[in-house]
Amino acid sequence: MHRLIRVIAAWSLGWLVYMIAMVMTVYDGITSLIFQPIIAVVFSTVAVGVSLLAGCIFRIPPMSRFWRSSWFWAAALAGGSILTMIYGADWGLTQTFTNPETGHQSVGLRLDMALVSYLVLIFAITNWPVRRSDDT
Repeated sequence: MHRLIRVIAAWSLGWLVYMIAMVMTVYDGITSLIFQPIIAVVFSTVAVGVSLLAGCIFRIPPMSRFWRSSWFWAAALAGGSILTMIYGADWGLTQTFTNPETGHQSVGLRLDMALVSYLVLIFAITNWPVRRSDDT
């Protein structure tokens, strides 16, 4: 798999995860349908960019050998991130959010856990280990 395909896959997944989270948390009708996809594009682009920069650590030969030794590491990071996003609130990783306009309170996945799991998922997909000859 070429790097471009991994980047497109990570970006698409980042956009999708952002949109699902938006619908589950801040959806407020037509305004959200117009602006949130644009914000998802920006957020996903930044996340992929940060993941590409963080992936520079794999330029260090021992780190590269470790990461490329098995796809297990990337799959474990991606799977753990997805599980955290889906079940984190059930595991007690919750935070109370208050809508400033209505005062309505809701409980959801802690903001730090949501952000870290999102970024780790994007990192794992963007930097999915492949043989060096395929990495173009």
